[in-house]
Parts: sequence; structure tokens; C-alpha cells
Amino acid sequence: MSGRRTELEISAIDTVQRVGMQNLSFRTLADQVGVRSSSVHYYFPEKSDLASAMIQRYIGEFNEQLTRIDQRNATLRKKLEAFLGIFEKVIKADKFCLCGMMAAEVLVLNDDNRALLAEYFQQAEDWLKTVFKEHKKQLSSPLKPKVLAKLLMSGLEGAILLDRVDGGSSRLSAQREFIRSIVR
Repeated sequence: MSGRRTELEISAIDTVQRVGMQNLSFRTLADQVGVRSSSVHYYFPEKSDLASAMIQRYIGEFNEQLTRIDQRNATLRKKLEAFLGIFEKVIKADKFCLCGMMAAEVLVLNDDNRALLAEYFQQAEDWLKTVFKEHKKQLSSPLKPKVLAKLLMSGLEGAILLDRVDGGSSRLSAQREFIRSIVR
């Protein structure tokens, strides 16, 4: 993959995580990277092409983080805390989860990009469900792993969205308490 294309994707992801997809323009992106807007169009003819590339890159990076969590953590508590850490890192950088931000603007996305967003959330929930199943003896919740996965993922996305409103982290802290309450 071209270094310039990668640079454009990374800059676009950063912008969207901060201000949303609707506030991303090819001209601004070109200025950030130091190229002409025609260069952005060379790599991404339409904004939907750029959105697709951003989501795919984000999914890949997210899956790499999940693999590292699996490799470095043996207990359910440590895996879930490391998972929470992904979201804490995002909010500390005054950003939002790219896919969460794009989900908030889902109506401006095409069907292919909506499908990619659905894939991201499904993969995250599937990973959580697998972790809950693998560590079932460490769970203290009567809820099924699938339900817990959906609750945790939606809770984390919602927490960072609402914490951005007041600049705090109380909702993300509440998610940490939720994790502690379901793990023995």
C-alpha cells in the first residue's frame, strides 16, 4: 500500500474520531497531509471509498489489539480491563471510537460502509462472547455471554460518547465497575 494513501487514511481517521465524518473534507485532509485535494481523489474517488478504507484499517488495528489482549492476559478480569483500556486510551486522546462516531452518522453512509460498521461491532461482540465462554467459571452474572457482550460493547460506546459531553470519565468508570461486578 502506498505511503501517501496510508498517511491519508490515518489523518482521516484522526479527524473523524475528533469531529465526525460530516466534518471531514478532502480539501482539509489534503492540507493536513500536505498534498492537493486531487491527490486525495486519486486514492479515494468518493468519500465513501475513504470511509471504507478507514473502517477496514480500524477493524484491522482493533483486531490486532484483541489478539495482543488474548496473548498477554490469562484471566477474564485482565482481558476485560485491557479491552476497557482500548476505550480509555481513545477518550484520553479526546477522540471517539471511529466506528462509534460513524455509527452516530450512519445515515450519511452508504450500504457497504454500514455493513463494514456492522462487521466491526459484530467482531467485537463475538470476541467478548468467546472470552466470556472461555472464562465462564470466572463470571458471576446469570446473563448469557452473548447478552453480556452486547451490554458491554454498547455500554462502552455509549460511555465514551456521553463522557465527551461533560469532559469527564464517570461513565467509563461505571463500565469498569460493571466489569468488576460480573467477574469473580
